[in-house]
Amino acid sequence: MGWDWETIPALLAMRVRATPGDTAFMEKGDDGRWRPVRWDAFEAAVGDLALRLQALGLAAGDRAAILMPNGLQWERLQHAVYRLGGVVIGLDLNDPPARIDDIFSLCRPTLLFVDRMERLQQLSPEACRRLRRIVVQHEDGAPPRSQTPLHFLDRLPASAADALPVQVDPDAVATILLTSGTTGRPKAFSYRHRQLAAAVKAIVRHFDELPAQAHTACWLPLANPFQRIINFCAVAMNWKAFMVPAPAAIMEAVPRITPHIFAAVPRFYEKLMDGIQRRIDHMALPQRALVQWGVRTGRRYRQTLARGERPTPLLRWRHRLADGLVLRRIRNIMGDRLRYGISGSAAMPLALSQAFEGLGWPVLEAYGISENIVPMAMNVPGAIRLGSVGRPLSENTLRLAADGEILVKGIGVAAEAIPVTHDGFLRTGDLGRLDADGYLWLTGRKADLFKLSTGRKVTPAAIEAALETIEDVDFAVAAGADRRYVTALLNLTSERWQRLQQTHNGTQGALDHLRNSARQACAHLPVYCRPVDIAVVQQPFTHQTGELTTNMKLRRMFVLEKYAGVLEPLYRRRGDASPMDAGQRFDASAGTIPTPGEPTGQRTGKVGDK
Repeated sequence: MGWDWETIPALLAMRVRATPGDTAFMEKGDDGRWRPVRWDAFEAAVGDLALRLQALGLAAGDRAAILMPNGLQWERLQHAVYRLGGVVIGLDLNDPPARIDDIFSLCRPTLLFVDRMERLQQLSPEACRRLRRIVVQHEDGAPPRSQTPLHFLDRLPASAADALPVQVDPDAVATILLTSGTTGRPKAFSYRHRQLAAAVKAIVRHFDELPAQAHTACWLPLANPFQRIINFCAVAMNWKAFMVPAPAAIMEAVPRITPHIFAAVPRFYEKLMDGIQRRIDHMALPQRALVQWGVRTGRRYRQTLARGERPTPLLRWRHRLADGLVLRRIRNIMGDRLRYGISGSAAMPLALSQAFEGLGWPVLEAYGISENIVPMAMNVPGAIRLGSVGRPLSENTLRLAADGEILVKGIGVAAEAIPVTHDGFLRTGDLGRLDADGYLWLTGRKADLFKLSTGRKVTPAAIEAALETIEDVDFAVAAGADRRYVTALLNLTSERWQRLQQTHNGTQGALDHLRNSARQACAHLPVYCRPVDIAVVQQPFTHQTGELTTNMKLRRMFVLEKYAGVLEPLYRRRGDASPMDAGQRFDASAGTIPTPGEPTGQRTGKVGDK
C-alpha cells in the first residue's frame, strides 16, 4: 500500500484508486443475507452525502456528533464529515443524559446525527440548545419539542456546488475522543488527521502477512476509538469488514464472517471461554479427558516455541494429533480462518491468554491511553509475550519514572495532554515495568494505590487479578485504605450464587468455598496484600448502573463508595485483627447482597487445567 497519505479522505481515495471493485463492507439485509458493498460504491455514497451536508451548512472545523448504531450509515457519515474538513464526535448508545450533557459541554458539537427520533430522549433541553441542527436518518415518529431545526437525512437536497474540497489539511482536527470516566467526569482530547494516520500506520505494518480482503468484524461501538481505528486499518489494508449492528449478535454472525483477525475487549474473550468450558463440562468423562489433554499439549507446544526452543519430535507429533482431534474443532467456533485475536481497552487476565494460546488462538494484547491515539505498546505477530502488553511501538518514546509510572511522548499525544516533565513527557497514571527483552508489563493504576494504617502500600490490581481467576467471579474490588488489612468485594450473578449454594450446602458453605478459593488465589501475594475477608455482591456490574465504563473498565472508586455499607461490617466484626497469614482462615460470617440480575459472563482460564 502507499504510505504517502496523511488524512482520512486521502486514505479512502488511495484505497478506491487501488482496488475500486473489491469488497469494502458486508452489510446484512432485512432478509438476513449478507450483501457486499464495493469500495467505489462506498466512496460514491460518501461523496453524495458530503454534498448534502455541505448544502446543510456543514463546513471545515464544524463539529458533528453521531448517536447511531453500528452500520454503513455511521461509516458514511464520518467519512463525509471528514471529506468536508469537519470534526467527528462519537456518542455511545448507552450513554445516559448526564454523560451526554458532559460531552456536549466539553466538545460543543453544532450538528447531531441520530438514526431515529427515540434517540433524542437521551438529550436534555440544554444539550439540544447547544446544537444548530439535528439530522434524523428516517422520519419515524413525532418530533420532540425543541427549538433546534430538525432535518431528515433521506430528504436533504444536494449542494449546488460542482465539487467538494479537494484537500483536507493534515493538521486539521479530525475527531474528539472522550475518556471512559473511570475517575469521574470524562475529559476530551482532539486528534488531527496526521495523528490518526500515524496510529493506523503503526498498527498495519505488523499485519502485512494477512491476505487482501481478509475478513474482520465491526461490532464494537463505533463511538469507541478502538473500533474506528480498526476500521481505518481495514481501509489501509483492503480488509473486508462485516458490519454487525448490535454487539449481542456477534456470536451468531461469526460463523458467516469467519474472520482472519478479530478485535475485542477482554470481556468478549472471557464469555467465549466460558461457553467453551460449559461445553467441555457437559461432555462424557472420556471425551472431556481427551479435550483437556489436547489443550494441555497445545499449551506446552506453544510455550516451548515462545521460549525460543525447538519442540522435540515427540511433542511435535503429540501436537499434530491434539490439533487434529481436539484443537481444530474448538477453533471452528470462530471459523477456520482466524489468525489473530486482538484485545484492548482493558487488561486481559493471564490465565485467559494462556488458555487461548493452548487452543492455538494467539490473542495479541495491546495497551493505549485516551491521551495518545497511537497504541503505546502491542504484542504483534512474531513478538508475543503473554501477560505483557507487548513492546512499545516506535512512534512512542516510553520511559519509567522512579515510582514505576509510565511516561510517554510522541506524535500521537493529544495537544490537550499537558507534559509534566522538563523534556516533554506525559504522565500516564499507569504503573509498569520493562523486562530484559523490552516487553512492557502493567502493574496497576497509580491513582488506585492505597496505604494501610500500618503504612504498607497496596496495589489493588494484583489482588483483583488474582481474585478474578476464581471460577464464577465476574469482578473483584480490593479495599483497605487507612485500614489495618485488605478486604474484597466479589461480584457474582444471582444465577451463579444460587448454583454455589446448591453445590456447597447453603449460604455458609458457598461463602466458605469462596473464601478458601480466595485464599488459594492470593497465596502468592505478600501477606499484607491477602484479603482477610470478603463479601459477595450479586447485582451485575454494568455501564448502566455505573460500576463499569463503556469499555468495560471497572470504576473502582464508584464501586467502593456504592458498596461501602457492605464492606464496613467486615471491619467491625474483626476490630483490629491482623492480616491473615498462610495458616489463617477467613471469617465465616460475611454476608451477601441478594440482588437479582442477569448473567454478565465470567473470568476463567481453566480449560485444560486439572
